[in-house]
Amino acid sequence: MSNEIVTMLGVGATLLASGGSFALFMFRQFVRLEGRMGGIEGRFDRLESRFVRLEEKVDDLARDHQSLARELSEFRGEMRGRLGDLPAGSGAA
Repeated sequence: MSNEIVTMLGVGATLLASGGSFALFMFRQFVRLEGRMGGIEGRFDRLESRFVRLEEKVDDLARDHQSLARELSEFRGEMRGRLGDLPAGSGAA
């Protein structure tokens, strides 16, 4: 074989080896990135469940607030009714 053919085969083998090495490197990086994305996805799932629980707590607080507002309104009306029945100058001021 001539020197040119040997050189071309050597260059070709070097290109194939470097291309294969690069492909293997990129594959490993992709697998690593996919693992990280899975971890981030799990974090988002946990965060979403926290938001759902927080939403439920806020809804419960809103219901408690509404019921307390109704009771306070009833109490206010009852107090006005009772204080309105007191005679003037009874010292309830």
